[in-house]
Amino acid sequence: MNHGSWGPSHPQNGAVDELGEGEGEGFGYNMNIPLPNGSGDSDYACAMTELVVPAVEKFEPKIMVLVIGQDSSAFDPNGRQCLTMEGYRKIGQIVREMADKHSKGRLVIVQEGGYHVTYSAYCLHATLEGVLNFPAPLLSDPIAYYPEDDSFATRAVESIKKYQRGIVPFFK
Repeated sequence: MNHGSWGPSHPQNGAVDELGEGEGEGFGYNMNIPLPNGSGDSDYACAMTELVVPAVEKFEPKIMVLVIGQDSSAFDPNGRQCLTMEGYRKIGQIVREMADKHSKGRLVIVQEGGYHVTYSAYCLHATLEGVLNFPAPLLSDPIAYYPEDDSFATRAVESIKKYQRGIVPFFK
């Protein structure tokens, strides 16, 4: 999501063209995916499968780090996104699959963000269910019926992919 700059200590705004600074080896290995406000479960799954998974496959990490915040949940007062427990569960599953495939299952999970105290806990729980490959959810989602229109975000993901193909080193 486009969060804007948070001031002088964090001038980055999450734009797709923020690829790092300088000319060292690390330049171009930052990948922002600014999904439009209101993006939900299928939008995040699309971004993961179309952008994140191919990047990880090219990068071949020795360890995966999942920094997961619940400020993209449907109830978060700051995030303006629409992820539900199912979306977080799917992200956890995708990251687990990548960790198993590319880093011998080595995975560190860092919790950050999320400002709706009650629903954030549900979403973190769902993320962990996905990471741990639970066969079925242990908790039902109190907003499982939340409607989603993914057409706008799908176009955004395609646009981001086109942009990154010419610039991001592991997409060339």
